[in-house]
Amino acid sequence: MRYRRHETLRYSFEHPVEATYKIVKVGGRSIQSSMGEAHILDLSPGGMKISSPFHISLEKKVQFFVEASIAGIDLAITANGIWCKKVRDRYHYGLDFLEDYHEDVVKALKEYRKKDQQ
Repeated sequence: MRYRRHETLRYSFEHPVEATYKIVKVGGRSIQSSMGEAHILDLSPGGMKISSPFHISLEKKVQFFVEASIAGIDLAITANGIWCKKVRDRYHYGLDFLEDYHEDVVKALKEYRKKDQQ
């Protein structure tokens, strides 16, 4: 699957947004990991880039569940891990959404921009 890095609406946060995540599937097998801390670095209606202190191998298909609140709008998103890159003491992950979160993401980003400009 090709990663849509050049989507038209991709918002990079100046100050990363706090989030939590857990792994819900590895290689098609359901699991329940504990929640870990992450930061959302950028967000689009089809995917996001997160940063975590933990390395997660993406050799087998890994499914993430990410929760965050952006400008008072709660997001709960399920996504596949597409790529991983080590950056200093953290790991960055590219996530591709499994469902259509377009409406929720656009609403959250619009509210975030409004509050950011005040």
